[in-house]
Amino acid sequence: MSDKLPVITDDLIEIHDPEVDPQQLMAEIRRRIQQRRAELGYEQRTFPRFGAALACPEPPEDIPYPPDLYHHLRQANDLYAQVETGPLLAPSPATRVPVLGRLWRLVRSQAHGLVLFYVNRAVGHQANVNRHLVSVVNQLAVQNEEQQRAIMALQAEVERLRRQETGGREKVAGE
Repeated sequence: MSDKLPVITDDLIEIHDPEVDPQQLMAEIRRRIQQRRAELGYEQRTFPRFGAALACPEPPEDIPYPPDLYHHLRQANDLYAQVETGPLLAPSPATRVPVLGRLWRLVRSQAHGLVLFYVNRAVGHQANVNRHLVSVVNQLAVQNEEQQRAIMALQAEVERLRRQETGGREKVAGE
C-alpha cells in the first residue's frame, strides 16, 4: 500500500496527482468565474459580514457623547426582538350559555387563530426589519465614534499649527 499516491484535498475537490496544487486550481476556477460574470454584466454582490444585529457599542470613554444616545441604543438592542402575539381571549358571558356557549367559544378561538396567523406574519417581518435597523444604527454609532475621534485629532492638529504659526510671527516681530 505504500505505492499509493497521497491524497491532496480541497473543500470542493480531491486530487490524487502530487504535481497539481488544488488551492491553485481552485483559485484559477474562481478567477475565471469572476471574469465570466464580469463579461456577462452580473453585478458584484457584497454581502454583510454580520448575520444578526451587531453588538451594541459601549459608551466611549475618550470622547464626549450625549448620554441619551447610548441609553436609547441599549434599549433598542434589548427590545427589538421581543414580540408577543399569543392567543389572549378575554372571558365572555356568551361562552357560559349551555350549548351555544361552547360553539361560540370554538368559533371565537378559530377566528382569533386566523387573525393571529396574519398578525404573526406581519410581526415576524417587522422583527426582521427591526433587527436590520438596529444593526445599522449600531454600526452608525461606531462610525460616529470613529469620526468624532478623527475630528478631535484634526482640531488638535489645527490648534498646534496655529500656535506654531503664532510663535513664528512673534519671533519675526521680536527680531
